[in-house]
Amino acid sequence: MYGILAWPPDDLSEWMQQLSEAHGVSGYGPPHLNLRQPFKWRWSQEALRRGVEGILRGHEPFRVRLGDWRTFGGGVVYLRAYGGGPFQRLYHALEPLAEPEQEIEGPSYIPHLTLALGLSDEEARELAAKLPPPPRKSFTVREVALVTDDDGGDLIEIARLPLGGLENQETSRPA
Repeated sequence: MYGILAWPPDDLSEWMQQLSEAHGVSGYGPPHLNLRQPFKWRWSQEALRRGVEGILRGHEPFRVRLGDWRTFGGGVVYLRAYGGGPFQRLYHALEPLAEPEQEIEGPSYIPHLTLALGLSDEEARELAAKLPPPPRKSFTVREVALVTDDDGGDLIEIARLPLGGLENQETSRPA
């Protein structure tokens, strides 16, 4: 399985990880914003990296505004994120790259950062209602991480690629 995502800034990531620990919950890997659904890739990782890099050249860095805590059915608690038109254009540009691992989001994907998976719906609603607002209102996505997962379900970063080409190499999170 492969994924294309954006890491939140360190302060937001650390805050979400502290919340996870304090409430005894976890998401899939460290906090991240999916930029397309997880997918299978049958060619080389280098071919995938080059393909993603080519798509990213046509997309500039963009701001993600953070909203409130919400839930999805199935016991998921997430922090709503709003990327506007730039996010939607990038999401749709990355979709044709490969078939999704499984259709879980579809065309109505809601940008978000997951805090908890696997709760009952009631537990998820209760947790979302008592969580504090995020310590920041927004962040800028300047680069994209290409990741895979290992047998244990951990995310492994393969490459970090700038939006808009090589001139935008400022990072939001150290490698």
